[in-house]
Amino acid sequence: MSSLQDFKIFDSHAHTYGVFLAPHEDVISYMDHYNVEKAIITTINRVKYHSKQKEYASNTETPIDFTKYLDIIKNLMPKGQLSHQDVIDIYNKAPNRFYKMFWFNPKLNPEEEEENYGILEDHFKKGFVGVKIHGSFNFFKFPEEILKLGTFMQEYNKDIILFIHSHPKTEFHDGTEPQNIAKLAIKFPDLRIIVGHAAYCMEYAMQVGLLLKKYDNLYFETSCSPSLGIYNLIKTLGHKRLVFGSDSPTTSTLQIEIEKIISLPRISNEIKQDIFYNNVSNLLKL
Repeated sequence: MSSLQDFKIFDSHAHTYGVFLAPHEDVISYMDHYNVEKAIITTINRVKYHSKQKEYASNTETPIDFTKYLDIIKNLMPKGQLSHQDVIDIYNKAPNRFYKMFWFNPKLNPEEEEENYGILEDHFKKGFVGVKIHGSFNFFKFPEEILKLGTFMQEYNKDIILFIHSHPKTEFHDGTEPQNIAKLAIKFPDLRIIVGHAAYCMEYAMQVGLLLKKYDNLYFETSCSPSLGIYNLIKTLGHKRLVFGSDSPTTSTLQIEIEKIISLPRISNEIKQDIFYNNVSNLLKL
């Protein structure tokens, strides 16, 4: 039976902070505890997120009013761009271990675009290797309202990676359905795109496998996915474009997400090692 010590681990989806980080524990010691050598890391809107969620969750006797909950979700993200100084600070502590990703809000009025794309370009110049977008927080229309972002990234530097927080339609957002991810892959063939949470439910994993297999510029990240969903993606897509991600310590834990890969049945350690480390490293052209 394989164990944690059998693998090198490169986390393609980490955050600077989250509820699963123990008090007085930092991200680096957390990674060390689970044998994670490297990580692509981005920020999180920690103050607003936790204060709003705590405020809403404090009244447990009242049934959930999704209208009010949606208003809270819409207020989680400020207009414009989040500060990424926390990402830079962690990177500076161990620059050989971290790769900086910019969480970009593409929901912009025309008069805001020049300033906000200038902010993004400044971070590219500071060594940020990728851009994350999250429709459930920024409420953009997908893919229509990220076409400018795709064009900007592909023209600026084809090596920059786009990470999509993918999900089906919900009460909060129309979703980033696989058929629309396919449209993006076709329009930007030189842009390497990571489909985040690529198998987080079985039906979604089936759609991803069937609709997105033929697009070589797409990669598939494992966090918040059931083990069988990951297993099925290996069988439908092959394993070379699967990249391990944890979404920790914000949404899940390293322990849970690592164990999902280790416990996969009838999958060799060589394949698991590719998913845990080699595929992410190759994606970054290291």
